Amino acid sequence: KPKKSLIIALAFVVSCMIGVMLSFLKEALNNTLKTAQDIENKLGTTMLGLLPLLPKQNKNAFQSYDAYLNDPKSAFSESVRTIRTGIVLSALDSPHKVLCCTSSVPGEGKTSTALSLAFSLGQMENVLLIDADMRRPSIAKAFSLSGKSPGLSNLVAGTASLDDCIHKDDRSGIDVLPSGIIPPNPLELLSSRRFAKVLEILETKYDRIVIDTAPTQAVSDALVLAPHVGAMIYVIKADSTNYQLVQNGLKRLKAINAPIIGVVLNQVDVKKAQKYGNDYSGYYDSYGYTAEEQSA
Repeated sequence: KPKKSLIIALAFVVSCMIGVMLSFLKEALNNTLKTAQDIENKLGTTMLGLLPLLPKQNKNAFQSYDAYLNDPKSAFSESVRTIRTGIVLSALDSPHKVLCCTSSVPGEGKTSTALSLAFSLGQMENVLLIDADMRRPSIAKAFSLSGKSPGLSNLVAGTASLDDCIHKDDRSGIDVLPSGIIPPNPLELLSSRRFAKVLEILETKYDRIVIDTAPTQAVSDALVLAPHVGAMIYVIKADSTNYQLVQNGLKRLKAINAPIIGVVLNQVDVKKAQKYGNDYSGYYDSYGYTAEEQSA
């Protein structure tokens, strides 16, 4: 007669072996960037820091926009300050006055990174945040401004004054320059002499300017902005973005000598990473005074 217990045991062992083999195969075929080692080994680029994945809140689809302000003692906020420190220390003698955040594709978190950096820098300096992503502007929405509010495009075109285009955020203390009316030709606007002149004037009024721009693989806006900025920050969504896309984006920027100072690895699932032996304690304080303050 068939030995049912033996057949069940063998089926269990075989299924476990197949499962393990499929897991290794999936990992081998995974060409995304998940760790600091991936950034350094596959891209050969400096890692400024990481931003941990935030727990989902059903009522807030854009919780990363103001996460820094909502909980300044959280691991996320500490991560932002670590990145801020790296940026400041990278150029002590000649500070990067104009910073630009970009990424490979939409949805990697460049806007939330730009917002968080502006908020953190605004605690020490007079900061202006500019929305130069005129394809999919998000800054106005983050500050509950009307999409018709005058902004960068109006300022460059000369249809509105500087005072009308600058919006003060009382909560963070920074000034905000939204995209304004979306022009039919954003690339021409950003590459115009009028835009360069506007940026020169703004540099005289602020200690630091943070610019959010479009992804490199979608359009060429970031390439046009590169000559006007002091430092570019490349944002990568962890365990999501194909590293070949990132390589292509960085290659395009480096080809025009863009001032790339490093990479920010965004939306990192730290708990998942720690199970695989990845130690991120050097990038933000997840078990230091932050945790103690939260438990107090």
